[in-house]
Formats: sequence, structure tokens, C-alpha cells
Amino acid sequence: MVEGTEQTAKSEQTDFLHHLFVPVYMPAILFATGEGALIPVVPLTARALGADLATSGIISGLLMIGVVLGDIPSGFAVSRWGETFAMRGAAIIAIISAIVCWKAPNLTVLAVGVLMIGIASATFNLARHAFLTTWTPPWYRARAMSLLGGTSRIGYFVGPFLASPVIAFAGAQSVYWIHVFACVTVLIVLQVMPDPEKALAHNRASAESHRPQTLPGASAPSPTPLAASLSPTTRHRHRLPIITYFPVLIRMGTAAGILQMMRASRQVILPLWGVQLGISSPHIALIMGIAGAVDLSLFYTSGQVMDRFGRRWAAVPVLVGMSIGHLAMPFATAEWGYILVAIVISVANGLGSGIVMTLGSDLASRYAPDDMPSFLGGWRTSTDSGSALGPLAISAMTAVAGLSSAALLMGCCGLFGAFMMQRYIPRIVGK
Repeated sequence: MVEGTEQTAKSEQTDFLHHLFVPVYMPAILFATGEGALIPVVPLTARALGADLATSGIISGLLMIGVVLGDIPSGFAVSRWGETFAMRGAAIIAIISAIVCWKAPNLTVLAVGVLMIGIASATFNLARHAFLTTWTPPWYRARAMSLLGGTSRIGYFVGPFLASPVIAFAGAQSVYWIHVFACVTVLIVLQVMPDPEKALAHNRASAESHRPQTLPGASAPSPTPLAASLSPTTRHRHRLPIITYFPVLIRMGTAAGILQMMRASRQVILPLWGVQLGISSPHIALIMGIAGAVDLSLFYTSGQVMDRFGRRWAAVPVLVGMSIGHLAMPFATAEWGYILVAIVISVANGLGSGIVMTLGSDLASRYAPDDMPSFLGGWRTSTDSGSALGPLAISAMTAVAGLSSAALLMGCCGLFGAFMMQRYIPRIVGK
């Protein structure tokens, strides 16, 4: 009987991860590729329109601010109109916004365009996250989410390589058309491919009849003070998810936000540390590229660890590993030390691919089964706020006490986040 159940589960996983790869994951890869291509171009456009370095940085940061602002409205949109409609709408908004950035006559118009691209990104990513939360059973949810996290890594890794020759031959402004082309392709894929929700309906019915609704190795959830505070009545109130689900978001949302802050900080602090050491720009780019490849190669391993051993076996080591890398950075006074720190941080980050989305899905399934998109909107607001805060915290700390102090601050924050993950994942998620 157990063997038959395992075979059924493997068959369901194969059906989802292989037969539905194109309709489920391909749009995410395309969208991330277009976004990854234009990220390095936004500050160049701002400079061309007369912005100084500080203003260019602010305009580039509007992309992440747009994501944070768009998370909660996106949750309401997905809940009301569905995932596929939301993704199509996000792709259309992204196309219009990219063209606005391309034709921007001044910095104000450019800022609006960048902000709208961030909002479109929030909507698209939340819709894909909500879809996987709804249609993947808990016992291979982490692998499905790790693949989704991997699609973003693939897009952000490939995008700049596509942008480089376009900039060389047609100018930086032409890169916006890469995002336009990617989003048009997303619309085509969503139109011509079969609806994955219909294809997975039978899969889900079979899953519910063969497996318990708990995480691997976890007992059935028992009432806790936190669970009691999120009663069915509370779930159905028409209130902001940040308020409705405040008890869980203040605990796990803060921990996951710290993890996202660490991830965002590495993208800023590693290049800055290389510059401080006097390493040439080509060498810094090469080292960052190698580190990105290491990160990318580990994304599926994270899902296997989480599904087999539990969520905290990924979340805690990721935060500890990135914290060690940040804490060791002030001691990396030579290029070989810089390379070692970059690899340590990238390995740690790669082993946590999909962990934030997986935790969000686990919590949404438990505390908001009838309102998952709205809960995920609140969850992603908490985590994306961490992503937006990371570079700002580094900039402020660097201005006050230097880059070494910023690295130490991030390392200490990461250790605190690891403590919170260790403390609250067993209590809230179940393992």
C-alpha cells in the first residue's frame, strides 16, 4: 500500500514538473529574462536624461518600491480575477511601461515607467506563486517552488547577457524592447498553451485522496495560540492581509524579510567591496558571474532538502551561511579572499532557492485556505520590503561608519533571522 502511494506521488510529481513545464514555468522565465535585461539599463537611461549618480540610484530603486507597492493590490486582483488574467494584465502593463521608459522625455516620466514595471512584476510573480500554492501538494511543493525560484535566477542570469550585445550594436535604449518582446512572448504562451488549472484538476483530486494534508514528517496541525487568533471568521473579513494575518506575518514575515534583505544586500555589497579592494571592473563582473552560476546550479537541491527534511533545514543554513560570508568580508583583504566570500554567500543563497515562496505557500494553505492570494500579497509585502530595505541599510551604514560596518551589520541581522527561523518554523509550519 505504501509503495503504491509513493508510486502515485511520483507519477503526480512527474506530471506536474515535466508535462506542464512550458505553461507553468516558461512564462516566468521569459518575464524574468526581460526584467533582468533592463535592470542595468535603467540607471544609464537616467544618466542620459541628466540625473546625477544619487538620482540614478533612486530611480533604479523605484523598481523594487513598485514591487512592494504592488503586492497587496495584486493579491486582491488575483483573488478576484484569477491567476491567468492577472499574468496577462501584468504582461500588458509591463509592455506599456517599457515603451514609456524607452520614450521618456524626462526623469519624471522615466520614474513612473520604472515604478509601473515593478508593480507589473509584483502582479505576475504573485499570480504564479498563488497558482503553485493552489495546485501543488505539500510533499513536493518545495521542489515546485524551487523551480519557480530557479526560473527567476535563469532570467536574471541570461537577461544581462542578452542586453550586452544589444547595447553594443543598438544603444542602451533598445534594451527596453527585449522586455517588450519577452512580455509579448508570455502573452502568446499563455494564449496557445492549455490551461494548466484544468490539466491539474485531476492531479489534485488524486493527491487529496492519497496523501494527508501535512508536511513531510509532521504531525497533524494542532491548535496553537497563533492559530486560534486566525479563526475562520477573521479570515473572511475584508481587511488588509497585513492586519488580518498580523500574528503570523510579524513572526515568519519578519524572518523571511531578513532573508530577502540579506539576498538583496549581497548584490550591492559584493561589487562595492571589490571596488574598495581595487579589483578591476572586469574582474568583479567575472567573479560575480561565477558566483551567480554557482547560485543557479543549486536551486533544485534546495527543494529536495526542504521536501525531504523540512523547511528549517534550508532556511536556517541559508541565513547562517550568508551571515558568515558577510561577517568574514572585512577580513577579505585580498582578491582570493574576496572570491571565497562571494562563493560562500552564493552557495548559501543557492541552497535556499524557493524557501521564501515555500514558507508563504505553507502558511497560506494553513491559515488562509479560502483566501490564499490575499495572504500571499501580505506575505510578499513583508518579504519584498526586506529586499527594498537591504540596499538602503547598506548605503546608510556605509555613509555613517564605512563598508566594513555595513557588512558586519548585515551579518548580525542574518544571524537574528536564523534564530527566528529556528524558533518559529517548527511552531507555525510544522517541521
